[in-house]
Amino acid sequence: MTTAAHDRRERVFAAPPPGAGREFATGRWGRAWLKALEDSALDGKQVKAGRRYARAGAVGAVSVRPGRITALVRDRDGVPYRADVVVQRFTEAGWDRFLDVVADRPEHLAALLDGELPPHLAEDAAAAGVDLLPGIGDLEAECACGAWDHCPHSTALCHQVAGLLDRDPLVLLLLRGRGEGELLEELRARSAPRATEHAPEPPAGIPAREAFAGRGLVPPLPDPPPPVDAAGRPPVLAGEGDGAEEAHGLDVEALAFLAREAAVRARRLLAEALAPGHELTPVPGEPTVCEDAERLVAAGPPERVAARLAARLAEAG
Repeated sequence: MTTAAHDRRERVFAAPPPGAGREFATGRWGRAWLKALEDSALDGKQVKAGRRYARAGAVGAVSVRPGRITALVRDRDGVPYRADVVVQRFTEAGWDRFLDVVADRPEHLAALLDGELPPHLAEDAAAAGVDLLPGIGDLEAECACGAWDHCPHSTALCHQVAGLLDRDPLVLLLLRGRGEGELLEELRARSAPRATEHAPEPPAGIPAREAFAGRGLVPPLPDPPPPVDAAGRPPVLAGEGDGAEEAHGLDVEALAFLAREAAVRARRLLAEALAPGHELTPVPGEPTVCEDAERLVAAGPPERVAARLAARLAEAG
C-alpha cells in the first residue's frame, strides 16, 4: 500500500491489488487487529466472506482518520458500498498516560521519533491503563449495505487495514486520535523538561565561555619534574642477598638487576626529555631482542645473568 495523501488528521492509502491466497497480517500489530475483528464479529461466515472480498481486490482506497476507517468495497455483483470501521479514540486523560509512558522510556521515545512503533509499547501502555491494541467489541462496523453487524464489506476493509498496520503501525495511533506530526510535537514538548530535570549538575569551576575568552583565565601548566642526580635504588627483593632463600621459580638476582637497570634508564630518559630541543628529536624505534640483550650485557650484569644473556645472544645469532 502506498500513501496517496498524508496530513495530520487523515491519511489515504491507495487500493491494494488482488492477492489470492496471501496472508493479510504477518506482524504483531496486524495479527492483533484481526484477532479483535474475529472477537467482535458475531458471524464467522461474514469474516471469511470479507477475507475473500479482500483477496479479490474489492477494497478501494482506504481513508484513515481519528476513530474511523472508510473505504468503498464492491460486492460480488460489482456494486460499491461505503464501509466504515469505528475505533474508540483515547480520552485526553488516556493520551496523557500514554505520552508519559513514552516520554519516560528512552527506547520508546527514540523509536517513535524515528517513525516506528516499538514492540513492547503495548504492554507498557496497558500497565498504565491505556489499551493501544483493540480488543473485543472495539471494532464497530457501519456499512451502506444495511447490515447491523460486521458484513463482508466491513470485514474486507478490516483485512486490508491489518496488512496496512504491519507496514505502518503509526496508523494505529492516528486511529486512537493523534496524527504523526501532532504526536511527535507533543512528545518533544513532553520529553524536553524530563531531559533537563534528569541532567547532571555541571561541575563547579570556570565557565567554558570565560575560559576560552582569554588565556589569563586558564591556569598555567605545572612545572616539569626536576632532574635526578642519580638513579634510585630499587627495593630489596625477597631472596636477594647472602643467605637469603630464593622464591620458588624466581630468579631474584636477575630481577634485581633488571630493576636497577630500569631505574638508570628511566633517569637517562628523563634527563633527555628535559633537555632543550628534545621535542625535535625523532622517536627511536623499538629495539630487537638481540639489541636489548646487548644493551643489558653492556650494563654489567652479575655473572650468572651475563651467562644467560650470552646464551640468548648465541641462540639468536
